[in-house]
Amino acid sequence: MPLVKSRLPMSAVAVVAFFALVVLPRTSVPLLDGDVWWHLRAGETVLDTGHVPAVDAWTIVGEGMRWISQDWLTNSIMAAVVRAGGGSGMTLLSLLFAALVVVAVALLWAAIGRRVPRVGWLARIGWLTLALIVAGPIAGVRVQTIDLLMTALAAWVLWSYLADRRARWLVALPLISVAWVNLHAGWPLLMALIGGIAVGEAGDRLVPRGTAASGREPLTWSQIGWLALAGTAAFAVVAINPNGLAMFGYPFATASIASHRDFIFEWSRPDFGSFPGQMVFVLLLVAVIPTLVVARRTMPLADALWLIGLAAMSLTAIRFALLAGPICAAVAAVHLSPRLAAWRPLRGAAMAAERMERQSRGGLGAVNLVLAGLVLVFGVAISYGRVTPAVQASEIAGAMPVAAAAWLRDHDPTARIFNVYAWGGYLGRELPAGRVYIDGRSDIYGDGPIRAYARAISLETDPAPLLAAAGVDAVVFWPDSALAGWLDTHGWRRVHADPVAAIWMRRV
Repeated sequence: MPLVKSRLPMSAVAVVAFFALVVLPRTSVPLLDGDVWWHLRAGETVLDTGHVPAVDAWTIVGEGMRWISQDWLTNSIMAAVVRAGGGSGMTLLSLLFAALVVVAVALLWAAIGRRVPRVGWLARIGWLTLALIVAGPIAGVRVQTIDLLMTALAAWVLWSYLADRRARWLVALPLISVAWVNLHAGWPLLMALIGGIAVGEAGDRLVPRGTAASGREPLTWSQIGWLALAGTAAFAVVAINPNGLAMFGYPFATASIASHRDFIFEWSRPDFGSFPGQMVFVLLLVAVIPTLVVARRTMPLADALWLIGLAAMSLTAIRFALLAGPICAAVAAVHLSPRLAAWRPLRGAAMAAERMERQSRGGLGAVNLVLAGLVLVFGVAISYGRVTPAVQASEIAGAMPVAAAAWLRDHDPTARIFNVYAWGGYLGRELPAGRVYIDGRSDIYGDGPIRAYARAISLETDPAPLLAAAGVDAVVFWPDSALAGWLDTHGWRRVHADPVAAIWMRRV
């Protein structure tokens, strides 16, 4: 008689392997994004002062400007994790953000099951792997990961409401909204998801097209009314945040900064010659277009609106691939999986998956349980190995001006620094007594200052007036850039150089 009784099927081991060996390691990455550092500094400010900063006091270009710290809660959590972890704090932060992606994928897994329970585990792994491939280049230790988590949570809640029609699901929507607006400014996505379902279900009721692929009828007018009421409440509670009513306009004002699209990668339109752009193309080719074509007669209008809207967003800015990939893949799973399972070339795989779901008889269930545990431990170990303190230090030193910051700390810690845009957060956190020219908080500065900075560093305009007006003492920049050559011949002296960054000081 086995010591451990379990009815865990072999399929469960495969599912655990997907999350532990694919999702978790793929998203466990070091702190390489330049914005991480000003997020940490902002969170440390909240922890130290008990107040959310409202005016920029860190940069030269933004000095005295209003700062809507829309992600103050996420910043504070990030700073608290780093402090609590001590020497391993950054490793814990990397693992935390990887865990957030795991939770988001798990919510989408559950949401697919809510809509169409017969979509099997193998199909879900396939579609969510596609989602991970598309979102992967954008995922990481980035505050936008919060938007992925909250979007997945909203999709699960809304699809659960569509599945059993009980209004208790709608109570969660205002709670999601108030949490989202304090974690990050992506809350309009919640309104878009709610609005898509409300409009789509109303359209399907006005123009009946038969039951959807899930075999359900559209929501009744009463149910649509309750959804609209919950959406209205979710919109109203956006005001519950330290920035008050300003948060209603903030996301749209930020998205309208034209220089974002021209100079900042994550806001640029996808370049199909780059890997992230190619992944957006794959999403359109494999998930969005086939779903719209194959399921056009049975797909609820709401699902079509979600697909079209998210695909359009991913084509306007590469950052939205983080959301479009997972949600579009989930919609495709709902509508294409049942059809693909009946397709003869894939019928054998579907039958094998069904057999694995039944393989738990006798002592095999206990063996499966042990295997699942070993896979989980192995996956966590791999993920930790990717972000150990030693790995973090090495990777950060290759991406950030670590040696340059150390030099300035020893020689001129109060310097006014002209810097690479992506390095501003790191230099500002490492040299809090100084002042960097610019950091990743582009929403503070607006279009004009960003364009002036971009033209100066590319030598489209003479950098001298900009540096003089800012009272710059030191320049920290790429050692082989166009600006580097200009500095060498226009009254600046290299005082430090390493493979990542060089420092120039004014000649006296």
